[in-house]
Amino acid sequence: MRKIYFTYHTGYCGMDSHEVVEFPNDVTDLELDDHAWQEALQHAESYGIYPPSDEDFDEDGFETEDSPCYSGENIEGSWEEYNPEEHDGTF
Repeated sequence: MRKIYFTYHTGYCGMDSHEVVEFPNDVTDLELDDHAWQEALQHAESYGIYPPSDEDFDEDGFETEDSPCYSGENIEGSWEEYNPEEHDGTF
């Protein structure tokens, strides 16, 4: 099993999160990237932050009245191999 350290960033100060998840040894980087992105989206949504979509902006590039009050243009999920010396105590 591989232990992977994930960081979820919402784009707003104080709303980041970290977790360690175990995966089979044959997990691919693409699968880990996808997991990081999906979990980052869920984490941001728990704060009411949603990624902007084309429908959130009018033709001039301004937010519409129906757009969510918090848009997360900087929602990110990243991962790296878990290292207890580096990561313990960070979450």
